[in-house]
Amino acid sequence: MTVATEHHTDDRLVAAVWSRDLDAVANLLEAGADPNIRDSDSGLTALMIAAGQAHVGLSQALLAAGADIHTGDGRAGATALHKAVQGGSPEVVRLLVEAGAFIDAVVPTTGHTPLMDALWFKHPDIVGYLLDQGTNLNLSTHYGFSLKEHFDYEFNVNQLGRDRLHHAEQLLRRREEDDAEQVRRQQVMAATVAGDLAGVRTALAQGYEVDARAPILGGFNDGHTPLLVACRDGHTVIVSELLTAGADANAVEPTFGGVPLHKAVYNGHTEITEMLVAQPEIDLDYQGATNGYTALHDSLWHGYEQCARVLVQAGARRDLLGHDGKTPADIAVETFGHSHPLVDLVGTTQH
Repeated sequence: MTVATEHHTDDRLVAAVWSRDLDAVANLLEAGADPNIRDSDSGLTALMIAAGQAHVGLSQALLAAGADIHTGDGRAGATALHKAVQGGSPEVVRLLVEAGAFIDAVVPTTGHTPLMDALWFKHPDIVGYLLDQGTNLNLSTHYGFSLKEHFDYEFNVNQLGRDRLHHAEQLLRRREEDDAEQVRRQQVMAATVAGDLAGVRTALAQGYEVDARAPILGGFNDGHTPLLVACRDGHTVIVSELLTAGADANAVEPTFGGVPLHKAVYNGHTEITEMLVAQPEIDLDYQGATNGYTALHDSLWHGYEQCARVLVQAGARRDLLGHDGKTPADIAVETFGHSHPLVDLVGTTQH
């Protein structure tokens, strides 16, 4: 296929999506049309157009062909999930979330999350779904409104559809009550945060879940397990207690995409690092979502030589690249200098 033919096929795909012609879209994708093509006029991707039009079939076809769910539109920066919320289809919203769309994606221009848009467009069924998925209630717009202020403004400017807004309000209150109940049940986490070993042991003995995750409240522990917090905060004996109780040594937290090893080495907790690498199931080489760094990268980045040595001795890979293209050795050079023994220990540099 020539370049001119490819461009023509892509342009036809955009037109077919606008026309809601599922057969044409399927044929064009089969012929090699780019599922991430943008409409030159609106700046929307084909998936955003399909989602905004609340078309389940088109959205499914584009996702199956590899459409990017995370990219922003060419004007405001909203994602396909924001467009699906605007379109008012719970089915398309669910489809995107289940495909991995970030539920709290923030529009660069407004600061709106999908939940804020669901309130704005008065879709209580979508509000309910997003709340059930754990969307954050404590984010603010870029123009200074908290979620509550944003919602209050909605009431003031709408004469029609207020019944739907009242329904959404009830759902928000129910979610706040559920969050409070989750916090009440977080006995292992509460004791961990307090560094209370006896409290951790008591909570575990009473049957509280060792890997229960903190609710999303807009705080430092959002979505964390007690082990993640204990590794981060240096509660060594509590880490041992949690691991003995079967805590997941590879639990991933949702904010930075790190695991307990990242938390331990990032803060220089050598003894905790030794505990973690001794776990039979440990993934020494997990790369964090925000920067692609492994625990070895992190230990070197923050200058914790002993943590780095523990990881190397445990068999951590030394050839993995962060999102900046750097190996652990590159980080070692930047942190310690070319002549430091760690540079030779962790391998050759890329630059």
